Amino acid sequence: MKIVKRVFVLLIVISVVVAGYYRVWFLRQPDRNIPNNNSVFVAPANGKIVSVNKWSTASLTILKKELGIINVWTKDVDTAGTIISIQMDVTNVHYQRAPTGGKVISEKYVKGSFNNAVVMSNSFGIRFENEHNEFLMETTTGEKYKVIQIAGFVARRIVDYTKPNQEVKQGEVIGLIKLGSQVTVLLPHDVNVIAKTGDVTIDGETIIATQ
Repeated sequence: MKIVKRVFVLLIVISVVVAGYYRVWFLRQPDRNIPNNNSVFVAPANGKIVSVNKWSTASLTILKKELGIINVWTKDVDTAGTIISIQMDVTNVHYQRAPTGGKVISEKYVKGSFNNAVVMSNSFGIRFENEHNEFLMETTTGEKYKVIQIAGFVARRIVDYTKPNQEVKQGEVIGLIKLGSQVTVLLPHDVNVIAKTGDVTIDGETIIATQ
């Protein structure tokens, strides 16, 4: 009976330690040096850029599933632009921030799979089939762009802290992907993208493009 009691107490202690570690480490939200400059876009997520691709409606086709999804994602942003994929892991900060000042036009949550986001299944580095949440946003000068939170094998909960027509400041926290996964950014054609594949980004700090 004493052994059972000791095991029970040990399990409680382990649970408390794990819960505390989760809150302190995985849900940490460190201060960031926000540029406070709406002529630039900062990275919405902390992680590694795994792809930077140009896109245009003329080149996108529905013959391939991935391109068809990108066509759906981009049609309310622009006729051409750049798609940037940031891959997160369990060591990264899991909160997402607004790349620049402006407002949230709309949100769209889409249910899907929870496949491993670390495995590169296409040249875009994006798990298109996974559950995701889209933020359609507008800059202070009227440019539209998107931030997309994508779930993964471990990250099975996406949190959205915004609502349509909400004004946001650059670097403001807009969401959370618990335990990390992917964040995709869709930028219009007339911004100067300086992000490169392999770059490590800091949410709210790293400049990925300029207007």
